[in-house]
Amino acid sequence: MNVRTNVKSGEACYTVVSGDSLSTIAQKFYGNMNGDSVAKIYYSNMATIGSNPNLIVPGQKLLIPD
Repeated sequence: MNVRTNVKSGEACYTVVSGDSLSTIAQKFYGNMNGDSVAKIYYSNMATIGSNPNLIVPGQKLLIPD
């Protein structure tokens, strides 16, 4: 299990639930689904998500950068 110890003030941790996508998570936290917001989440979580940003699974914990 990987535990994040580098969370900075203003950042959040989000646990993926069934039906989530990076776009819907971006909408929840940033108010939009644009490519920049999705990329920000993806690139902050590549080690957790893997090489395909379309394959997130329930239970994954993602860092949501500010």
